Amino acid sequence: MGKCEENEDVMNIMNILDGFCKAGESRMKIEVTDSAEEGSFKKQYHHGRCDVNSPWAEGKAFDVLE
Repeated sequence: MGKCEENEDVMNIMNILDGFCKAGESRMKIEVTDSAEEGSFKKQYHHGRCDVNSPWAEGKAFDVLE
């Protein structure tokens, strides 16, 4: 990878972070993979800081009444 490509990657990351901050988001998790389309991303909403993919967050809580 040449210096020009590295600079472009850094600028792309900075633009992503700037947009994230302007949107008022408070937390970001980054996972890098070769199986996703280049330049794609996935945004997932959750109710709090610790419940991503939990049964409660997915509406599958087993310990509450209907």
